[in-house]
Amino acid sequence: MIPDIPWSITVISVATNVAIVIAVTAIVASAGARSGLAPQARRAVRLGTGIFLAAWLGLAWLLAPPAASLAARDRFSLSPLIPLFAIVPVVAVLLAIRFSPALRQVLSAASLPALIGVQFYRTLGVLFVILMTMGQLPARFALPAGWGDIAIGLTAPLVALALARGTRGSRAIATSWNVVGLLDLVVAVGMGTGLLAPYLAPELGPRVQPAAAMGIFPMFLVPAFAVPVSVLLHLIALGRLRREVRTRSGRVAVAA
Repeated sequence: MIPDIPWSITVISVATNVAIVIAVTAIVASAGARSGLAPQARRAVRLGTGIFLAAWLGLAWLLAPPAASLAARDRFSLSPLIPLFAIVPVVAVLLAIRFSPALRQVLSAASLPALIGVQFYRTLGVLFVILMTMGQLPARFALPAGWGDIAIGLTAPLVALALARGTRGSRAIATSWNVVGLLDLVVAVGMGTGLLAPYLAPELGPRVQPAAAMGIFPMFLVPAFAVPVSVLLHLIALGRLRREVRTRSGRVAVAA
């Protein structure tokens, strides 16, 4: 069956992904103002971030396969565009962080609560559950991915607030939240592509077809853009938390 995505879900999906571009760019811009970099360097990082994210989303939008393309595709095949969009931009960002001192300085100045709280957009997972009730997504994917994303999205502001207030144990909670958030994405991608289904749900058989609706517009934007951006946010936040622990440990050692 070829999925039929309602226009209302299309609008919500597209609007959420556009909001991700705006929100992440705003976080980087705000961090740049606190980074101590020269104005020209701050501007370059801000513009570079905005252009990269907008181009990433725009290209995913432009190349997203239409529903009609499923008719000529093997139902067990996975569009090569999904791993391409999920891997190449993430590697590009990690390389940029590795080789750009300015970008590293900006990310070091970024608000940790903001890096976590912004993932409230993960509540977009409710669309998976809605599409499942409409018969457009299989339960094996929609239930773990949808409810997992809803849980991560709803708790993101709470974890961010705990960090902002310096609540006792908030850093340990934030670390655990990021790890669970990454695991949720692994399960979602694994069940959506069918690659992990034989291991997580062996009753489905040795070969499980991908969730077709996630491979066409507009849901294609989720694995091609929203998911890898979430992975990057989790990794950046975990890196920040780890550095802060090391810094505190070093200060305690010096004081002792």
